[in-house]
Amino acid sequence: MIFKPYTLNRQLVTKLQVLFASMFLLAGTLPTIAQHHHEQTKDSTEDNKVYMFVEEMPVFPGNLNAWIYSHVQYPEAAKTKGIEGKVYVRFIIEKDGTVNDVKIIRGVSTELDNEAKEVIASMPKWYPGKQNNTPVRVYYTVPVYFALKSTAPNVERRTFDRYLKALEANEAKLKQGTDTVASSSAEMYRLYLKKRYGSDKAAYKGLVTSAREQQQSSEIMLSIVMPSLALPAEDKNMILKYYKEEWDEQIRLIDSLPEENFITRYVNITPRFQENKVIREIKIRDYLGLKKFKKYVEECIFSPGKLFRTIVANPLAGKWEKISENGIEVKHPIQKEFYDDFSFLTSDGTKGTYKITTGQLIESSQSVKVKDIIEYTATYQFEANNQILVLTGEAKLKLANGTLKNVQVKETWRRIE
Repeated sequence: MIFKPYTLNRQLVTKLQVLFASMFLLAGTLPTIAQHHHEQTKDSTEDNKVYMFVEEMPVFPGNLNAWIYSHVQYPEAAKTKGIEGKVYVRFIIEKDGTVNDVKIIRGVSTELDNEAKEVIASMPKWYPGKQNNTPVRVYYTVPVYFALKSTAPNVERRTFDRYLKALEANEAKLKQGTDTVASSSAEMYRLYLKKRYGSDKAAYKGLVTSAREQQQSSEIMLSIVMPSLALPAEDKNMILKYYKEEWDEQIRLIDSLPEENFITRYVNITPRFQENKVIREIKIRDYLGLKKFKKYVEECIFSPGKLFRTIVANPLAGKWEKISENGIEVKHPIQKEFYDDFSFLTSDGTKGTYKITTGQLIESSQSVKVKDIIEYTATYQFEANNQILVLTGEAKLKLANGTLKNVQVKETWRRIE
């Protein structure tokens, strides 16, 4: 199904828009962990606490997503610029059901952010959340999607049994004191970090920033999927606790390294980060028990990627493997994953951003690990049919010696997930 550019009337909803809105299955959410602890809005009543989870979560009077997408107007300026993406809006549902303190926690552009914020702020009263049968103030987060042209790809289903088997194998390796992930070339990674950051001090600053950005992305993902998870509030809060322990430990490990020879020391501890993810999942499994753990894995680990790819209907979202370049078969295929927040990551460590405009794909990366290239911007015409992706265009490369180089590219990729 392909959704073409649309203009919505705030009073009239077409049948197609209602159908499109019904695809957005995740109704509402909680705030990010970091924000929950210190950000509260004043209230005239005695109890000002803002809850993440309550016994009775707030309920919108009707179909939340249908209401949002019947009131959103795609800004003309954003259409002209070809801007798409998800705007995450967080707000508080007060004790009387009114919507208050509307904020953008992750935006796309001024035009899309303002439209999303305006629509959410204009929502009617909700049925308020309750704790111990008493109305309380509750955080809620919703993603507002803006897509100009899109096609939903098929996503191969992963199974709980395979996930559990892999976790048990990694658990056994931890007990034996062996690596839970295959070792990579530490020296190549060290040289890359040295080339990218230049100094140990700059590397520390950049890697801490990157770790915090990854934490924020995980928090937002959890904030969207957790409320729909059919588990008691106390179980959800324990899951969040184990995630936060992992994030805090990663920052602690980085901070524990002395500035002298920081890059080398950092490379040596990176396997610990993956081990901590395994430990987090083991804790969640042991706390929940297998029956609840299966629900958590299927709804928090598997479903988000599948749902988001279907909802946003991004024709590129998912994993691809390069099979030919400029007419020559690739002997050692590289893999690339396009995310629906318009970022990508390749198996050689290159990461960057992309945007799609009327059949055109524009990629940009300042993180390249290929040969002597340090960054690039590429403009491609693309054709995608859910299984094969063909890119044709030009890449502008910046080499390590500072020179610029333009390269004509034609690549064929095969979807692997």
